[in-house]
Amino acid sequence: MVDMEWTPRLETAFKRLQDRKKSLTSTTTTFTPDETKTTQEVDAFLTDSKKHECVDLELIKRVSALLLKYSSSTGDSGGATVSSEDWIHTMIKGSNVYVPKAVPKERSPELEKLMDKYKSQVAEKEYNRMIASIDRDSPSSAASSTIAYNLRQDMKDLKDVKAHAIGIVNVLYTGGAVFTAVFMISAHFTEDVGMRVLLSFLAFVLIVACEAYLYHRHAQTAAGGSKAKRVKALPEDVVVNSVTIGKEKSA
Repeated sequence: MVDMEWTPRLETAFKRLQDRKKSLTSTTTTFTPDETKTTQEVDAFLTDSKKHECVDLELIKRVSALLLKYSSSTGDSGGATVSSEDWIHTMIKGSNVYVPKAVPKERSPELEKLMDKYKSQVAEKEYNRMIASIDRDSPSSAASSTIAYNLRQDMKDLKDVKAHAIGIVNVLYTGGAVFTAVFMISAHFTEDVGMRVLLSFLAFVLIVACEAYLYHRHAQTAAGGSKAKRVKALPEDVVVNSVTIGKEKSA
């Protein structure tokens, strides 16, 4: 059985069948049992006080057939216009197949309590995970802090290596520039190429040694004279308590 959504167009068609049935009852027209059954179903459907949401498609087909039959049997001048509204495709225009809404199943109280318990547990775990980074007593917080510190230390070491590499390149570039400058200037003092190369090489070694010494002192000063050590994570059963020791003032 297929039901269609109840629309004002269908309601108008059903009422039109009632009116035509009443107009034909006063005449000598005889009705078949099927016609009588259809009109009775239409009357019962319209007189029902319940709010209708759907109607049987078979009933719509029978109503359309009766309307077409009655409109062809009458000799009204407006019969053609009325007949166009009696076709089933016109009657169900704007209506769709009725799909009843699914009724949600009722859960038992025990199941509801169990679901609430699981939801609260999941919410508590999620909350603890969110505040783990700020809870110092949490083991996961200590591990996360250690990993973050080591990661920052690795980034710092990488930056130091990059800075050292740039410093070495700068020293070599400066030495090369001094070598070239001394080689070109020494041409005004001597024409011996070997002597010029020797003087340039001595200047190169001297400037590189000075630059290396100054850079070494700068690196030691920047590092604070000691290399930072990695922090190892403490076991979970170790508890560190901070105690402040101060001198008692004598009265």
